[in-house]
Parts: sequence; structure tokens; C-alpha cells
Amino acid sequence: MKAKVTIAYDGALFYGSQLLRESGANSLPSVLSVFEDALKSMGIFAKTEQAGRTDRYVHATGQVFAFKLPEFWRDLALLKAELIKKLYPKIHIRKVEIVRDDFHPRFRAKSRIYRYVISRDPPFIFQANFAAFAPEFDLDRARRAIQKFVGKKDFYNFSKRGGDEKTTIREIYSAKIYEYKNLFVIRFEGDAFLRSQVRLMCAAIIKIAGGKAETADIDAQFSGEKCRFRTPAPPQGLYLARVKY
Repeated sequence: MKAKVTIAYDGALFYGSQLLRESGANSLPSVLSVFEDALKSMGIFAKTEQAGRTDRYVHATGQVFAFKLPEFWRDLALLKAELIKKLYPKIHIRKVEIVRDDFHPRFRAKSRIYRYVISRDPPFIFQANFAAFAPEFDLDRARRAIQKFVGKKDFYNFSKRGGDEKTTIREIYSAKIYEYKNLFVIRFEGDAFLRSQVRLMCAAIIKIAGGKAETADIDAQFSGEKCRFRTPAPPQGLYLARVKY
């Protein structure tokens, strides 16, 4: 029996989602270490699998974890209530379900949705960890730029090295930008994403929206002719919003 848990968290409270390679190497814990400590306190010692990794300061509203559930934990309502109690306020438990034993949150995923939140006004101090600041942002220019990423492409030049991927080809199913109150929201849905891919794509859009680059620079980076977008957009504005199965 396996449990699938959908969670949300504030990425500023953690040193990324994955387990740290060296204990005590950083002052902040990882999302997985905090989650597994809570499971161990409940008599659950299984390894936790995750749908996707998030870096420090990157948030999640729909991250998915899965782990083998001991036979004595059959009451899902009680399991959810105990997890909420032990993980609040760092991690919020949105949903707990029973899935097949062969379910894996990463390899079974059909698509992932990321959102990137941008403010043209300096975020209020208590919002600074939840939105990126871009004082010059032309929505029409941004919308023309984002369409360059739609489709199946080789995102080698829009990723950082160091991942375990066998190929750098990814497919972006949809990409759009919309306004929400006083914010701009970039939304990508794709089959999977490379390391820093979303933040590098957002960096390109922000530069183009600010008049500091052109849409043709995206084509040049894809081809390797010229790489204008080397620095990822700040992590504070990024959210793993949903994983579809």
C-alpha cells in the first residue's frame, strides 16, 4: 500500500526539496528531511519519492510525495490530521490518497505546471520572498517572447548542467502570461523541466519585456549562436503549481 501526498510549502524556509548530501552542511533543512522526520515520528520509515526537485526559495503549491504506508495506517483522515499537526507551519498537507504500489510521483507524471510571479512595484517586505521585482515589464513584448518556448525543443542552452537527465529535449505544452491584481503571472506546462530551465526562460521574458533584449535572442540561444540569457531569474517568484497524472 502506498500513499500519495500533495503538499505546499514556503521555499524560503528550506534549503531545497531534496535530501542534503552532507548532514549539517547548511543551516536550513530540506523539505524531504522535515517530511521524513515527521513520518518517522509516526512509525513510517519508508523512503519518500518526490515529483520534482525545487531549489532554495522556490515554492510549491502542488508538490507530490509518495511513500509505502504500513498496514496499521489505514485511516487516511487520521494520517492527514497527524501530518498537518506535525508539519505546520512549514509544510501544508493538501491531500492524502492511496495509490498503486508501482506509482512513482516523478515517473508517472504526465505534465508539470510552474508559475512565476512578477511585480512591477517593489514587493512589500513581507511579500519579498514570494514575487520577483521587474519595474519595467511590457506585457505585449512578454507575450510575444513566451511563445518562442512552446513545442518540443532542445533546451540545452536554457538549462544548467548537473542534472541526471538523459536528454535535454523537452516539450512545452502551453505557455502564457496573465495579470492578477497588481502582478504578472507566467505559466508554463510541460512534460518535464531541466535544471533551472523555467528560471532561465523567465529571465529571457523579463529582459525582453524590459526592452533589454529581443525575441530573436531566444532563437539565437536555442541554436547556440549567441547566449544572452545566462543568469536565471530570481527563485523567489517561482512555484511548482501542479503535477498532472
